Parts: sequence; C-alpha cells; structure tokens
Amino acid sequence: MNYLHKYLYIALLLLAGVFTSCVDDSDDVFGERLEIAVGNIEKDIRINIGETLTINPSISPEDREYDCFWGLANKNNTYSVIDTISRERNLNYKVDVSTGTYTLRFCAKDRETGIFSYTEYNLSVETEMSTGWWVLKNGANGTDVDLFTPEKRIADIVYNNIGRGLKGEAVDLAYAPNYFIFDPATDSDINYKTVFLTSEEDLAVVDYFTGKVLRQYEDMFLDMPAQRKIQGIFKGSNDVHLIADGSVYTLPTVSYKPYYRQFIIKHTGNYSLSPYRVASGWTCPMLFDEASSSFCIVDRGSSELLYGKENATPAHRNLDMDLIYMGGRTTSTSGGEEGYAILKKKGAEEYTLAHIDATKGSYDLTASDASRHCIVLETKKIENVMGVLTADFRAQSQDNDIIYYAKDNKVYLCNIGTETMEEREQTASFGAGETITYMEFAKFMQPYNDTSKWFSYLLIGTKDGNNYKLYLHPVQGGNIQPAVNVYEGTGEIKRAIYIANLSGYIYPSVYL
Repeated sequence: MNYLHKYLYIALLLLAGVFTSCVDDSDDVFGERLEIAVGNIEKDIRINIGETLTINPSISPEDREYDCFWGLANKNNTYSVIDTISRERNLNYKVDVSTGTYTLRFCAKDRETGIFSYTEYNLSVETEMSTGWWVLKNGANGTDVDLFTPEKRIADIVYNNIGRGLKGEAVDLAYAPNYFIFDPATDSDINYKTVFLTSEEDLAVVDYFTGKVLRQYEDMFLDMPAQRKIQGIFKGSNDVHLIADGSVYTLPTVSYKPYYRQFIIKHTGNYSLSPYRVASGWTCPMLFDEASSSFCIVDRGSSELLYGKENATPAHRNLDMDLIYMGGRTTSTSGGEEGYAILKKKGAEEYTLAHIDATKGSYDLTASDASRHCIVLETKKIENVMGVLTADFRAQSQDNDIIYYAKDNKVYLCNIGTETMEEREQTASFGAGETITYMEFAKFMQPYNDTSKWFSYLLIGTKDGNNYKLYLHPVQGGNIQPAVNVYEGTGEIKRAIYIANLSGYIYPSVYL
C-alpha cells in the first residue's frame, strides 16, 4: 500500500505540472490575463411596478464580443432562485414582479476566453406607497389610515381595500419588517413588510408597499381573547406585542424559521398596564403595571412579565404611585436607551420624576447581581404647581431632556434636565378653530451613512370640525421652529410614523 500511495502522489504532481503549463500557455496566447469591468449601472435601483427598467451597461475592454445574462432573485423569499429576465446586453425589462427588494445580477462572458464578470445590484420594486407618513385616525367609516407620500395623499387605505374601516376608536400602529405568509402557488413563504393597525375592537395587517389588508383580527390569535378589546400595540426586538382584553400577546416576527403568523404567546399574571410605555423597536419594551405600581418589561422568552427583584435601588417595584406619563429618548442611532416617567403618590399631591434605563432584558432582571435589576436610575421631586403635571398632551424629546406639552391649546416645554425644571411657552401658530388633539416627537436616523435624510420633528395634530392637520415642527436648541410641512386630511389623528424605502431597505422613524 505504501508503494501505491507513492506512485499516486507522483502522478498527482505530474498532473499539476501539466495543468500549470496549460495556464501558462493560455497567458502566452492571450497576453496578460483578461479583466472585464462593468459600469454605467447604479448600485441601488428603485422602480415602480409596471415601469420599464432600462440599463445600457458599459463593458471593457470594448473591442471584444460578450454573451450577457440578466437575473433576478427575490430577497423577500428565503429560498428564492435566480430568474432569467434577459440575455441581451442592454436591458429593457417591464417590471411585473411583486413589490419588495431584489438582487439584480449581470454577467458578461467573453466569447473567446470564457472569462466573465459577475456583478450584483440592489433593486427595489415599489409602488407610490413606498415612502411617507402613515397617519392613523378616527374617520367617518371607523379607524383608518392616510399615507402622505412626497407627491400625494393616499386616503382611507383600509376602507378602499376592504370596504370598511376598523371597528371602534383608533388605538395605535406599528411597523413589522418580517411577516411571512405561505404562498401555495410557489410553495414557499413570502416575507411581507407590514404595518399593524389597531382600533379598540379590530386589527389589520397591511402590506406596506400596496396597502392590501393581508390578515384581520379573526386570523391573528392562537388563543383568542375572551373580549374583543384592544388597548395597545407596539414593537419589540423582533416581536410585535399587543394588549388585548387586559393581557399582553406576542407575535415573534423573526426572519428565520419557524415563521409565526399569529400572536402565539399570552403573557400570564395579575397585571393592569398603563397606556404609556417606552418601546423603541430595538429593545424589550418598558411598561408600567398599575396593579402593583411597578415597572416591568415584556420579553418573548418569558410567559410572564418581568419585574426584577424587590431589593433594587432606587426602587422600581411596589412604588405606591400612579404613572402620569412615560416617554423615551434616544442616545444613539439605535434609539430607546433612556426614558423618563412622571409619577404621583397615591392619595397625595406629591410628584416624582424618574429617570429610567430602557435597555433591560430578561437576563438583567433575573440575574443574581441586584445592580442589574435597577430600572430606575435616579429620581427627583416635581413641584405640584408645574404645568406639565396637568397637561392635555405630552411628548418626550428624543434629542434632549425636555418634555413638550400642550395645555389649553398652547404649547410649552419643560426642561427636566435642569434643577428647577424650567417651563416656557413655545411659538406655535394654528388656524382659527383648530384644537390640539395629538402630540409626539418623531426622529429619523436612517440610513447610518447618510445624515442628510435625518430629522427631528415635534409633531402636533389639530382638528377643526371633520378635518385634521399634522404639523411637522423642527427643533433647534430645544425650541420648536415653524412647521416645515403641514399635512391635511379628514378625521382626527391618533398616531403618525414615518417609513422610508431607502437603498432597498425599509426604515421607520424611532417610535417610543
């Protein structure tokens, strides 16, 4: 056997020598090794369904003949294969695929040598709904949503899709980037970018690109709530959380199998949650349990809400306080690292401002190290004469330690970062007859490498009769500036978020 191994080894060396000489001969025949370069194709391409994609690539060296190939792969489908869309050098392709993000591939092969260039590009197939402000509202036909794109307003998306709005008053909306629906035609799971819309009695999962209602309330629960009563919806890290009939339900929206279509987790326990929360979409949402007067988090890894241990300092459990307001702010591009809560002592006119850590996960609140349980970082007293305590609407700045608030149809700021918590009125002009009905701070920090698209706005919604206006006020040095945009529609605003399709990726504003 040793002799056989020796002869095999020598034979392999001889073959390697022959192969090397062939390569060298090829270089002798064709000169320096041919390098093909492709140009005149944008890295990120955006186009609407039905339009024709026209690309005339440059290929060098130009004095040679090439066989060309164009292929398309769907990034929304985990198991997508390459579809050939053209074998011509110049592409003229009428886009008839579904909305979503694709990889466009171009191959140019030199006919004489077989050497080829293989390049890839991002292709976003869109509709006119791909970027804009989603405004949840109470309308004449129930809860609905308007979309304000850079070009136009698309009104009453739900009604125009299913012939009715959602039942009951508007509650909230949340963006979910991964919601999979099985497609029997292709025998595969299709990943939809979706917006979850909720009213007091209803729920709809809407395709972000088309406005099509994909799923409704009846399809969304593994364990149907006893009462059709929705109190909130918000995004967690790879999850959508819903408060229905007093309980928290979780739908994992992960991009890997198994894919979940319903709210499969019902978090048990004797709790009653405040409508205020810090939920950035990047960390576990921070909640306040009114039943036990305690801060807590929801995590899909636990069937119960997590409170941490009772020996944390400062205390965050059994506070004997009511929550007046809670909001979050950002300290980086991920968002949602900090929060502030205004608390009132039960049975007394005593108020406290709590600075909270909104990054806690299940490990932090179950670890043996008590310091990891500290949700509340520090507290300070608030004088009971301050306007922020009795405001009609409040909005936590995501840039500064400031709470904006509306009272008697005027706008103020409260600088909670100062010792005296200075309050001062802001200049905000509305039309005669307009009443403030909504206020929120919206921040957009995507994509990371293009700060020109970033913004920070104080959103103010007003109502005059059956019509609303949404004002987008920039902020400078903490003070609000004149609105850069005013959107108008019918109904009354409940919530607004901005979602943009940029370079093939979908980015929502930070929603806390």
